[in-house]
Amino acid sequence: SRPTSSGDDETPPARAHDTRGDSMTHSPTMNTLTSTLARATLRGSAFPAKLKCVDYPLVPTFYVDAAPSDDDLRAFIRTLEEFPQFRSRAVPANGRSAKTLKSLRWALDDADDAMSRVTRVEVASAREMREVMDRETLRPFDVNAPLWDCVVVTMKAGATWDEDDARFPAPPAVMLRVSHAIGDGISLVEVLKKVTTSLNGGELKMLDFQRRAPAAHASVLAAIWSVLTFLFLCVYGTLKALLTAAGPYDTYSTFKGVKAPYAFTGKRQIVVCPPVSMEDLKAVKSASGCTVNDVVISALAGAIQKYHIKMGDKQGDRKPFIRAACPYAFPGRAQAVLTNSWTFVSLTLPMGVMSVADRLKKAHKVCNTMKRSPEPYVTRALNEIVNIAGPNVQRQIVCDYMTRHSMVFTNVPGPTEPILLFGKRVRDIVFACANIINQVSVLSYAGHLRLTLVVDSDVTPDAEY
Repeated sequence: SRPTSSGDDETPPARAHDTRGDSMTHSPTMNTLTSTLARATLRGSAFPAKLKCVDYPLVPTFYVDAAPSDDDLRAFIRTLEEFPQFRSRAVPANGRSAKTLKSLRWALDDADDAMSRVTRVEVASAREMREVMDRETLRPFDVNAPLWDCVVVTMKAGATWDEDDARFPAPPAVMLRVSHAIGDGISLVEVLKKVTTSLNGGELKMLDFQRRAPAAHASVLAAIWSVLTFLFLCVYGTLKALLTAAGPYDTYSTFKGVKAPYAFTGKRQIVVCPPVSMEDLKAVKSASGCTVNDVVISALAGAIQKYHIKMGDKQGDRKPFIRAACPYAFPGRAQAVLTNSWTFVSLTLPMGVMSVADRLKKAHKVCNTMKRSPEPYVTRALNEIVNIAGPNVQRQIVCDYMTRHSMVFTNVPGPTEPILLFGKRVRDIVFACANIINQVSVLSYAGHLRLTLVVDSDVTPDAEY
């Protein structure tokens, strides 16, 4: 490869007509979670040193009709830098934090040459493309520069794509690698709104990020029952938030792959699943009275159960204890602002041998319980307390919480119609992020939903099944 010639804590971007407005002369601030994630990037990991982990970037890959030129990339960077985090370095906030990195801040870097962080790579096959994607989910950032970079992938002259393009898209592709410190998944949607347009040049259409309002009570007894249920959920959610990091581990299986003590093997494989029609998912949703997320959770649980059977795992005909650590985005965030306003909640998947309908009912129930629980708010408060205890305690608790789960599961709604990036039509978007445990990411785009797995292929073999 070669280089080319507050919750809401950040400052809003400058307007499109003013790429050097007031927001470009003031450094954004960091909330506690942003500071934690920036510390992980600067230190090289969010986990204790003995685990030998790396910092895992967010990596959306945009498959475009034609590779962007250097001029296209410069225009893209100018728009990207309207968010000041994309032209700021994470630095110690004071002298006392120079070694511990306990307190951090964003510092605008006016001397930064963003084009030096753009790399062009050529591949001749799907295997080489996979190698690039696997590598880029683990490559560390230059911590002396803004915490993002970009990889443009094209086909070598004369090469022919040797994979089904619908299942695994062919280059040209642009991989935007971003530190989680810059923003969460919802924030990256804000970035997408800024740097892309619809095919006719207008604003892109997105699914609204809104949670359903609670249904009205049909009677006084129903209202009383609802209050009692809520009180129970408050107690249950609080205990769950407090005890998960010290509780039992998920069932050891071919999918989970490893037992404590954990350590990072240095290997991760991205498995890109074929796209699923959103119309099909919505049809199931409407017929069952569930949400699309319920349908995806149910299908994922069923797929893991079948995977166990296929691999000859004894859990194939049992009911293994399998949970996902799910990012919960807090509502009420400011628009057009990059922030980290989220926490993890623990979701138990509906495992065991059962019908598709029964699994979907169980998924709907467990997701509804999670939505009504105060668990995310208790967890956010605990994060603030743990932050006071210091970075070493924080890293150990993060490790204890994450490794008790089988996976991280994230679901981000994308554009509902095709978009333009660099003035080129985006054919597909694949999102991937590695972790110390398996990572399952779901992103919808232009009428389809695509799921990606990031696993250690040595301990979770044949994950493409």
